[in-house]
Amino acid sequence: MEERLNLLIQLQEIDVAMRARQDEKRRLPEQLAALEQKSAANKAELDSVREALESAQKNKRDRDRTLEEGAQKVEKLKSRTPDIKTNKEYTALLKEIETAEQENKAIEDDILKLMEKIDAAAAEIKAAETRSAQEAAAIDAERKQFEESMARLEGELAADGRARDAIASRIDAALLAKYQKRYAAQGGRVVVEARGESCSGCFMSIPPQIFVNVKKNAEIITCPNCQRILYFKETIAPK
Repeated sequence: MEERLNLLIQLQEIDVAMRARQDEKRRLPEQLAALEQKSAANKAELDSVREALESAQKNKRDRDRTLEEGAQKVEKLKSRTPDIKTNKEYTALLKEIETAEQENKAIEDDILKLMEKIDAAAAEIKAAETRSAQEAAAIDAERKQFEESMARLEGELAADGRARDAIASRIDAALLAKYQKRYAAQGGRVVVEARGESCSGCFMSIPPQIFVNVKKNAEIITCPNCQRILYFKETIAPK
């Protein structure tokens, strides 16, 4: 097989592999960002339930103080009983005591509801902490895998780069420049198979005489339609 053609095929195989690895490497930071977002969401959820607990606890403390003040008010009102002189004053005092006690009863109901909220928030915190710990461990494992993948890709790309340089150095500058210009323009498919008298790059027919010459793999021949470099796979012997 014509050496330049064989070198171009090898070069393209390396370039395709490098492009795939570079694409994977570009995606890895996005995956890491998704992990960081997930971690932040977990923290936000935990912070939210903790804030709910703190808010319920604060409200209960406030209502406890109000209830204590209400109880003191009732006791103070009751202490005035001996000083009452008329039935009208006594009736008014009883009404005032009843109103204060009703207010205290409403506060007690609020406190019971707040205690239920506190219990529910405490249970939710425990569940959220368990979930957060489990997800943090999973995220750490994924982050470690990300770091390992990044290190692997960088090592593979470095090895690919060295192999590419070695092959490229054996290709004459004009042909190499032509290949590299077309590589970007033709989506990484510069050197393609000729199959059944057709170009596998553009899928157009190849004139019979050109196909005969391509089958020999003895020279650089381009597709008359798309200008890709053609080769015939069946006759290629491994090197």
